[in-house]
Amino acid sequence: MKIKYILFIIFCISAIKIYSQDFLLQAWYWDYPKTTTPGNNWADTLKNKAADISNAGFTYVWLPPFSRASSGNNSNGYDPKDLYDLGEYGLGATGFGTRTDVDDMITAFNTNGLKAVADVIYNHRDGGAAENNTAVEGWIENFTYPGNNAYPSDRFRNTLPIGGSTGRGTGDYYFKVASKSGHSDFYNRGYKFYIWTNQVGWQGSSDQNETEPNGGGDCSQGNNSVSLGVNMFASVDDPSVTGCGTDEFHLTLNSSDYNSAGDTIYIVLSNTGSYSDHYIYGLWYDNGTSGSDIQSAVEYQTYTDFTNLPSGSGSMNWQNFKPNGNPTNLQGDWDWMWFYYDYDQFVADTKSKLFAWSEWLWSNVGIRGLRMDAVKHFTYEFVGDLLDDLHSKGMDPGLVVGEFYDSNTALLKGWIDNVYTYMDAATQSAIQPRVFDFALRSALKTASEFGGDARDIFTASMVDAAGANGFNVVTFVNNHDFRDSGQPIDKDPILAYAYILTNNQVGLPTVYYPDYYPVSGFSYGNLKSKIDSLIDIHKNYIFGATSRDYLSRYSTPYSPSFTSGLASTTAIYQIMNTSTGRDVIVALNYAGDPLNVEIGINMSSVANGDTFSDVVGNATTTYSTVSNGRITLQIPVRSYSVWVKDAVPVPVELVSFTANVSGNKVKLKWNTATEVNNYGFDVERTSPLPPPYQGGGNDVGGGWENIGFVEGHGNSNSPKEYEFVDEHIIGGSKFQYRLKQIDNDGKYEYSNIVEVEIAPGKFELFQNYPNPFNPSTTIKFSIPFVETGHAPSVQLKVYDVLGNEVAILLNEEKSAGTYQVNFDASNLASGVYFYRLQAGGFIQTKRMLVMK
Repeated sequence: MKIKYILFIIFCISAIKIYSQDFLLQAWYWDYPKTTTPGNNWADTLKNKAADISNAGFTYVWLPPFSRASSGNNSNGYDPKDLYDLGEYGLGATGFGTRTDVDDMITAFNTNGLKAVADVIYNHRDGGAAENNTAVEGWIENFTYPGNNAYPSDRFRNTLPIGGSTGRGTGDYYFKVASKSGHSDFYNRGYKFYIWTNQVGWQGSSDQNETEPNGGGDCSQGNNSVSLGVNMFASVDDPSVTGCGTDEFHLTLNSSDYNSAGDTIYIVLSNTGSYSDHYIYGLWYDNGTSGSDIQSAVEYQTYTDFTNLPSGSGSMNWQNFKPNGNPTNLQGDWDWMWFYYDYDQFVADTKSKLFAWSEWLWSNVGIRGLRMDAVKHFTYEFVGDLLDDLHSKGMDPGLVVGEFYDSNTALLKGWIDNVYTYMDAATQSAIQPRVFDFALRSALKTASEFGGDARDIFTASMVDAAGANGFNVVTFVNNHDFRDSGQPIDKDPILAYAYILTNNQVGLPTVYYPDYYPVSGFSYGNLKSKIDSLIDIHKNYIFGATSRDYLSRYSTPYSPSFTSGLASTTAIYQIMNTSTGRDVIVALNYAGDPLNVEIGINMSSVANGDTFSDVVGNATTTYSTVSNGRITLQIPVRSYSVWVKDAVPVPVELVSFTANVSGNKVKLKWNTATEVNNYGFDVERTSPLPPPYQGGGNDVGGGWENIGFVEGHGNSNSPKEYEFVDEHIIGGSKFQYRLKQIDNDGKYEYSNIVEVEIAPGKFELFQNYPNPFNPSTTIKFSIPFVETGHAPSVQLKVYDVLGNEVAILLNEEKSAGTYQVNFDASNLASGVYFYRLQAGGFIQTKRMLVMK
């Protein structure tokens, strides 16, 4: 017995060896739970899911960037800092996990036949130490416009050494700021002037705003006074309005403001909106007895010193980034600094170190695929040379895919073609570069939202629109970049998956984690059972097919006749020359009405009288017979189905599988309609998931464990009911259950997953973590089920040692469950504080320590 809505037995005339079809799972999402407490991390989640992912048919697992990031362990990794630090060297876990966790995950992948795909960033880097950068100084102080872009003002700072032997200390400093080019495009662009020393930093005072006139002595005007540690907001002056193109800021430096033995004045001139070319063109210093222009002593620093990282590897400095003296204009897809500090891949040292890192990922970590971020923003030559380097060392990744964020199919294919020109012939025969098909994804989204004609998907893909080879394409429906409102395909995304998982001609399909597993905040996901079915259909019936015919395309010769439904909301296509010799017909109904259509089909390998059977179970009728070269297809509203030639249906159904909580017990019930060769059911459960319950499956809990067995009825043509009670559970936890149905011959298949949450048994306030902390900590509490008929009012407040209330974290009704609240103490001084939970008649107080 197989637990599916409908089981099909295929009688094969000849034995054909079928090689594995590749499927890619993007096994993360933008807000995946980061490592915040010991023992809970995403690497563990994927390790625990390895068997489940493999059993579903996936072959590649796309991981998030997992090198140490500049913004800490809450980062998604796209700001890589220490490339070789995967959560070690005394700094604890990354947002993904520790190096040990990564190793354990890779081991689990290898055990289950999965290949790990690293998300590699070859475009940029971030988080180095500050260093003097003469190239940036030269760019800014010699800037011309048009033809070049201004250097991003949020990626450098100015410094002025003071004290010691510099001859500069107490006195008055007059900072003169203006547009270098004087071009009107930069006028009125806002910026922040912020200044501090090693002695005096952020003061927490109210921001200041520039007042005009503010041209200073160069314009015979007054100026604005600034203070250390206080923001001054200004704008690049338009001389035609202010009478002067200069902003002058006056700082009075007192002896208590700096270390006389040696200190630095730091100046930030970051724009508040679009970038401009403003800079400090003059700096007058008056020590009380004499004055002089000391602008030449002003230095420029960027955060590009990666020479003393904990891993000791991947050393770089400003010469590895743009600008560095090599020709550039900081414009366009390749040269503009789209993200952080832009690598210069034409520098031999940059290229060799990125190559070495890639080799290390293969040999030391066990990575077997590369998802290359932002390939639109660096050269084809780098990619081709990288693949040549890997191949020369016997490292041939099975999946190499670039993210070229564009819906122009000519540009997407052009990227592939150009990469090939920089690959040696031997590399070309060993490695196939691919690119994500954003164009097809756009068409699928439009179709799902009634925004256009569904038939447009037939001409939208790189393969169909630009003649690309499907082996150079990766298709997808959603990913981490489409996360804001209106961006995801969230209206029946299974229709898009049905297309990319059945049309093997258009590329290797990708499945997005929140579409596949249930994840909090993604109401349109949890499509695992449907996607698993489509993957099975692809492997069993479609893999190896060499041609397709878009039956319902524009100007089709197959003359569809609609009883219900519309041509503009229907996509019907035929997959031919399959490995099994059986054609496959797929129909997608994007309409709000059922589809009932008679349509001609391609008869090159089909005869009148042949029967096509529905192998999904969505169709109104289970089979359709070819008559006069035509076939009738019927499917419900916003649905899809797949028909396979000569499939003989034998209905074997798992009608339902439910879980109900009664006290501290869980009662599982399931029904079958028909059974064939059914030995019985293993009942499996995950270990409890600690709150908050992020994601689905066993995201942060343990693996599946067998908790019981229920004997089956063998062969039966009548409905059967089953029941199992789990009495060994813990209150305040969430569990998942599934059935492992086992045939008499040992074959087995898993059911869908059901999930239950067990209410806590008592009120409880837990100790915050971490403690001591700076600046934030997490407070957890539990609310049991109460018999009053309504949820209790819950108050969570913070008090100082004098009993003064300093924060109200919660004041609302809460139903039974375990909750977590984040407390940010950024605005509080160091010291002891108390947090108190009051819920109904329950009151409990605990102590915590803020240490800054």
